[in-house]
Amino acid sequence: MDWGNPRVEAILTAAAKCFARRGFNATTLAEIGKELGLRKSIVHYYFASKAALVQEVQSFSYQRVVSGIRAALSMTSASPLDEALRSLWAPLHGDDTTKGLNIEIWSAIRRDPEMRRRAAVLQSDARKLLEERFTSHVADPEAFAILTLAVLDGLAVAESVSGDQEATRAAFDAFVRLAESSAASSVNPTADSGRMASGRPEARSSAA
Repeated sequence: MDWGNPRVEAILTAAAKCFARRGFNATTLAEIGKELGLRKSIVHYYFASKAALVQEVQSFSYQRVVSGIRAALSMTSASPLDEALRSLWAPLHGDDTTKGLNIEIWSAIRRDPEMRRRAAVLQSDARKLLEERFTSHVADPEAFAILTLAVLDGLAVAESVSGDQEATRAAFDAFVRLAESSAASSVNPTADSGRMASGRPEARSSAA
């Protein structure tokens, strides 16, 4: 599918909005066409079925997310860990369409092997980008990348349920602070911790 075709891109973008609002099952191709002011037959010309459109929307939206992660990490390539993490908020947290679409996708992959495969590819691509960026900051970059993605996904679901954007952002800021503190401790352990690990207590000077 040629995502560079303006008509294809417009259909995919409109479909993502419709799917996020009403879900995959309730949305029809006619409604997607109406979103763009197009006839259903035009949508059918590019996509043979709704199932094919759903899968293409999934890949299209996922690639946008990966591109957003890559751009954010590139802009903070020389920044501290906390700034790099906060740069991920926009591409991974997303807008209402992104959150709604992701929830639909997460529900569908339980039943659709092809969508599960596509989701696994995105997770792998996103995880690799985070691993490479955080290698110099944390002891286990793979585990940290998985944790970061899980936190942002979980917060997106929580916000969709509660509608409380401020609380969600505050929770993410708390995660960033904890991650920064943990990373600093692992890179710069205290002298006391080092002495305890070695089993050699510090010698105390006797009073004169």
